[in-house]
Amino acid sequence: MSETATAQLDGDALVVDAVPIGPPADQPIELSVGRGVIVEVARLAALEIPDVLQVARRGPPWRAALAGPPISVKVRKEGVEVELRIIARPGADLVHAGRQVREAVGRAVERLLGLQVRSVTVLVDGVGQ
Repeated sequence: MSETATAQLDGDALVVDAVPIGPPADQPIELSVGRGVIVEVARLAALEIPDVLQVARRGPPWRAALAGPPISVKVRKEGVEVELRIIARPGADLVHAGRQVREAVGRAVERLLGLQVRSVTVLVDGVGQ
């Protein structure tokens, strides 16, 4: 997160920056980022990595439905915690792919949303066909 931005919890959204840059406005402007936006940014960033086939849980759809979504986001005062499960492409270097996903997701959330990332956990849940 930039040095001028501060994050505050506001229900299901996170207030990123309540102080606009530029000429003063009549009303204060706030940028709120919901968890769904953080999840989508993380998903798209992970899919940019060539060794990632899907951001998903492996197995039949009913099992994945019971286990929960492949991406979970926790918003804390200290920063955002992201955990995501990927299906790698066959022949992929899984360690390298996991590192690339972790770095890409962390950079994307910080750069695009202005949030501080506390942790990104990548779980390789399977290898696709």
